[in-house]
Amino acid sequence: MRGRTVDVADADSQAPLSVGMMTSRQLARRARLIETVIQLVAESGTTAIQMRDVTDRSGVALGTVYRYFRSKDHLLAAALTEWQGKLTRRVLSSKRDENVDALPLVKDFLRRVLQAFDRAPGMAVLMMQMTASSDPDVRQLVEQGGSGFDAAFDHLLAAGPRDDVSYVRLAIGCVLVDAVNRMSNGRATFQEVRAQVDGVADILLSTRGRRSASSRKDRSARASA
Repeated sequence: MRGRTVDVADADSQAPLSVGMMTSRQLARRARLIETVIQLVAESGTTAIQMRDVTDRSGVALGTVYRYFRSKDHLLAAALTEWQGKLTRRVLSSKRDENVDALPLVKDFLRRVLQAFDRAPGMAVLMMQMTASSDPDVRQLVEQGGSGFDAAFDHLLAAGPRDDVSYVRLAIGCVLVDAVNRMSNGRATFQEVRAQVDGVADILLSTRGRRSASSRKDRSARASA
């Protein structure tokens, strides 16, 4: 292993570099570390990952790792956030036609999320572990990942009044997390959780559509009064 050995006490005593302060070369190393963790989680899950495995495969010295991440959990959370970001960036980069029904768009997004977790069950386990963490570095990244999903739902639900978007997003998000958890634990198949998540989306968005239509009628009636 190359570089000076850094123990946990030394790592905890020095705050890691912020992403905004990193050079292009440092950002490349950081990205290599994150991609290495994503690969390791896909291969062997989260419990078997050791920092030695990460440094050996990435070619980044242990001392350098702690310049970017305060702890192994910090690095794992960054890998999870990056992996989740790949699921939402496609949605956020697409143009949203407000004349198109949101329901099939939302259901397609939910299907792709479930498929991703089905193919990478280690990421589902990692999500549950990181969500339960009290580490402030981890919490910040978990919230960042959650904000990405919120933004994706907001983008897909952009048509119509926005007063109920947060409630629809919250309900679908809770059902989605539960579905991923049950699927990763072997308590439900992909087909089962997809049917359940689709059913909830059908109910919520159909109800939302009726409320939106009723709201438009009320506004028209008040305008003509």
